[in-house]
Amino acid sequence: MTTTTLPTELDLLGALLSFDFIGFAQKSAALDPTGPEYGQAVGAAFGLLVRRRFPRGATPREISGYVAEFLGSLEAGAEDFDPAALERLFAEGPGGAGAAGGERLGPEPRMQAHLVLSLRLVRELGLGPDEQRELLAEAAARATAA
Repeated sequence: MTTTTLPTELDLLGALLSFDFIGFAQKSAALDPTGPEYGQAVGAAFGLLVRRRFPRGATPREISGYVAEFLGSLEAGAEDFDPAALERLFAEGPGGAGAAGGERLGPEPRMQAHLVLSLRLVRELGLGPDEQRELLAEAAARATAA
């Protein structure tokens, strides 16, 4: 992972989690979506959150229900997310290895989905600032190990 990609992505996620939308926009502009490592740190954080939300794993039915509930909770913008693509993200979440079937999301939509779902999971799990920092540190360690 490049020396700038990892901290910038983790700063991006940290800004989102703290509702610092100006910082989020600035950090987003600093990322190169064509880079080979784009989205790895955010994906690592998402995988950790999925593992915390579903510590014993989740059945396809549980994932489908969770995605339907998530999309139903969005007042606007739900049409931007393909339910099947979100289900695949959850299915592959902990390991990041591609789930079988269906078309894969491109790097930008994938990272956007990871960010939105991560925000939802952090709020649902009730992770405060200290736990969020721990999550970001663990994601950094996983992303650099990948």
